[in-house]
Amino acid sequence: MAAGLIVLVAGTLWYARRSTPVPHEVTGAGGAAVLVTVATAERRDLPVVLNASGRAEAKASVTVKSRLDGQVAAILFTEGHPVRKGQVLLRMDTAPAQAQVRQAQALLARDQAQVDRLGAESQRNTALYEQGFISKNGLGQTVADLQAARATLKADQAAIDTARLQLGFAEVTSPVDGVAGAALLPVGGAAKANDTALVVVNQVRPIYVSFAIPESELDRVKRAMALGALAVSASVPGASAVSHGQLAFLDNTVDPTTGTIMGKASFANDDGQLTPGQFAQVKVVLGQIPQALVVPAAAIESGVDGPYVFVVRSDATVALRSVTVVANVDGFSAVATGLAPGEKVVTSGQNHLRVGSRVSATPASAPARLP
Repeated sequence: MAAGLIVLVAGTLWYARRSTPVPHEVTGAGGAAVLVTVATAERRDLPVVLNASGRAEAKASVTVKSRLDGQVAAILFTEGHPVRKGQVLLRMDTAPAQAQVRQAQALLARDQAQVDRLGAESQRNTALYEQGFISKNGLGQTVADLQAARATLKADQAAIDTARLQLGFAEVTSPVDGVAGAALLPVGGAAKANDTALVVVNQVRPIYVSFAIPESELDRVKRAMALGALAVSASVPGASAVSHGQLAFLDNTVDPTTGTIMGKASFANDDGQLTPGQFAQVKVVLGQIPQALVVPAAAIESGVDGPYVFVVRSDATVALRSVTVVANVDGFSAVATGLAPGEKVVTSGQNHLRVGSRVSATPASAPARLP
């Protein structure tokens, strides 16, 4: 009875396994075709790219200060908006400076009268000297007094110029084209000349992006720089646009703590895409591999014996092909051996394939454009 029951259970399990359908994705060469996407191996110039992470920074960051002691009378810029070089940002209280101008003008008028009096006296004493009524020393004293009065007049005029210059400092202007930050002193706040910060203006056109380069890549970067300016692209999280510039600066010291050297790339930033302090992914183009055999990086699989791809044959079956990958750039791989131009490789669905599997292929969507 027990033996019969065992036979019955074994028969039931065997029937269940035979009646369970096998998914068509894992069937062999004689089964249903596996749905895959494919791409064609083609020759093209492939750039050699160094990837890094960096931060945008203003080309110049200027803290604007008043050159005049006094109170802020008016704020004439919009916080966070662009400003032009020479644009009036704030106006200080002009009353003290205007009083100084009037005082200097009054002193000039007084001393001008003194010069006029001494000039007339000098003419009279000269005539008297020629007639012998006064001594030569008396005439000399008159001439000396007139010269001193004229010198005082020049000093008065200089004082007026200084007072007017101080009055001009009442208008605080932007020293550069840039973007104004927050007003650091409200209307009515007291500012000390050349000491109190009023606003910070960041020059962002052009703008820099600083990034760290591993010291292991330093020799490659230097060799590339010797051949000419290096193109650099920068992208920020959440933005579809990519900024393009060039390497502007390479530091002269490797940081022994991090094993990196600092580089800076300059970008025109006409669209305002980059903001100081913003994180950016940086790509430095060090050169190119001419006429490399290129396939999408998604086609490359890793095996025990190294990289391989599935090649679609003319009879719609696949063959496994070992390849040698020499570079990977932005979703593309350059293959040195194992493929020929025009061959089609599987870019998705490889997990359901084995050698000889039949496939139903559709073209893969194009990866991102090469830099």
